[in-house]
Amino acid sequence: MADGTLSPAAAPPAVSPALAQPEVDLRPLTTSELIDRGFSLYRAHFAGFLLLALLCQTAPLLNQVIVTAFKLNPSQSDLLQTPQAAFTKLIIIAALGVASHLIVFCFEMIITFYIADAYLGKNPSVTDSLRKFAACVPSTLWTAVLSMVLIGLTLIFPVLALVGPYIYSLLYPPVDWIPLLLLGLATSLFFIIALIPVLVVFMRLMVVVPALALEGFSGWKSVRRSSQLVRYDPGQGIFYWGEMRLSFLLLPLFIIELLILSLTSLPLIIYQFSEAVRHGGGGQFSLPPDSTVILSQILTFLAISLILPLYPIATTLFYYDIRIRREGFDLEVMARQLGEAP
Repeated sequence: MADGTLSPAAAPPAVSPALAQPEVDLRPLTTSELIDRGFSLYRAHFAGFLLLALLCQTAPLLNQVIVTAFKLNPSQSDLLQTPQAAFTKLIIIAALGVASHLIVFCFEMIITFYIADAYLGKNPSVTDSLRKFAACVPSTLWTAVLSMVLIGLTLIFPVLALVGPYIYSLLYPPVDWIPLLLLGLATSLFFIIALIPVLVVFMRLMVVVPALALEGFSGWKSVRRSSQLVRYDPGQGIFYWGEMRLSFLLLPLFIIELLILSLTSLPLIIYQFSEAVRHGGGGQFSLPPDSTVILSQILTFLAISLILPLYPIATTLFYYDIRIRREGFDLEVMARQLGEAP
């Protein structure tokens, strides 16, 4: 109009919530780009990730504190003098470990929901992630148990690789250093070969959680889906195989974790050093007090909580990258956004 105001017909169109969302950069990424994208995502939502990681690590911390406070770790004298009591303690430790693993697996699901919302340009919320998880608790527990069983079955191969040479040495004891050396080399070779199926199964199960959380697969379906996404692609070079790319993604995190854990063990190292100075080389060292052990466990709890979100971030971004490369997930998201637009 003459006064500079816009007529109703000339008014700008309202911006829909779908169009107001930030644009998401969904494209195939190199391994270095995945690492950079993962750390950027972690920094942008550090508070939410840290809260979920602290909740996730509460169960392992309580597990360690209970084992230490109630002295559940059987000593050598317990195994020899009261084997039944020692066996009961081992069963309690195993039960606590299984329960702790199930809780950690559940929180990995919650963290994956949080990562997916953040990566796809939504506003991630801890409460929304918890609400999404509440709808799939039974399938999560079943998938967690199945994953543990599969990993446990693969450990049979390293055990056989160690037990076989041991039984052979009992039946045919080496009488010279050359047979002993050959037996040691053969045992090492068998053990390394036996680790291959363990690593393959472990890597093939790395995206079970994203397949369960983001596609609704559970149990064997999530295992098959994870194996399908991670499997090697004969049409690509070896460095583009899923197993290799996952290894490159997780190796830096594993190194960082080892360095930080070495720092959290300082209370135990200082105590052992003081015992060595006090008793000398010939004295018998005493076990560290429970307070020192629990302090080290709390430091480990805090350190692991800082690192923990990086693992599901890496596997979830890898999951999306594989789906973009093989299944056109980026086009699927674009079509969905266009369908929501007015």
